[in-house]
Amino acid sequence: MTETIQGEVVEQVGQALELAEAPPPTTLFRTDDPAEVVIKATAIANVLSKVLRDKKLTVKIGKGEHVLVEGWTLLGTMLGVFPICEWTRKLTNPEGWEARVIVKTLSGATVGAAEAECLRSENMWGQRDDYALRSMAQTRATSKALRQPLGFVVTLAGFSATPAEEMPREPERKETPAYKPSSWKQLWETLGTYGEPVTELWKVFNAQTLKYEHPEVTEDMKQLPKEIKDKLWAYNVDASRMLVEGFSPDELPPPTVDDIRDIWQKVTGAELAGPVEEAS
Repeated sequence: MTETIQGEVVEQVGQALELAEAPPPTTLFRTDDPAEVVIKATAIANVLSKVLRDKKLTVKIGKGEHVLVEGWTLLGTMLGVFPICEWTRKLTNPEGWEARVIVKTLSGATVGAAEAECLRSENMWGQRDDYALRSMAQTRATSKALRQPLGFVVTLAGFSATPAEEMPREPERKETPAYKPSSWKQLWETLGTYGEPVTELWKVFNAQTLKYEHPEVTEDMKQLPKEIKDKLWAYNVDASRMLVEGFSPDELPPPTVDDIRDIWQKVTGAELAGPVEEAS
């Protein structure tokens, strides 16, 4: 005999009553109550945030902080979901690898799935071995598949929901220290890479600067008082830095008279004539 007691179906056989099992929660947080889901997700996010930063499982890309695949799989383990690679396949046009990953609970329920590629046309992967591209395709698919059910937890933890492996990356650019010659010899060697015309123009503007600031000085530059030589050297250091930053020795056409004059006028604040006007 079957009857319903307070909304629960029971089977009555003699004096024995067997309660039917309630269905399990439909969320990963073991509750169907929205408020409880938020509370539990926030608690997990707080724990996750500290671990990811302490263990350096995030990377800064642009303005965002993105979680590496190890961080995503950690979060999956915390909630009892695991990525499984279904397949990988080689691509020929464009050349590379593609992978598909599904995310399942221990009970076998699928809660996420994604496909991802790693192509030789990407900056960092053009010369890499096949196995490396195949592995990266799996890695990207793993992060992407876990993002579907878990992305909001990562956001609650204070990180971007876009996995780090999905973000495009530019080749690392090494900072080049500002050019600063240590001697007159080094300065003239640097100017020599721009060609003889630039070197000769440099000498002209050195002489004009000296004449502008110290018209009374007529002796050889080697015989100048130390304070004058030091100031002239400071002008040359600043002017040569501007030259190197603004023009490449291999650039065509090379710096013109006007280019060199502009550099020297910015450095000295003086109106310098240059060789053309001086000749006239």
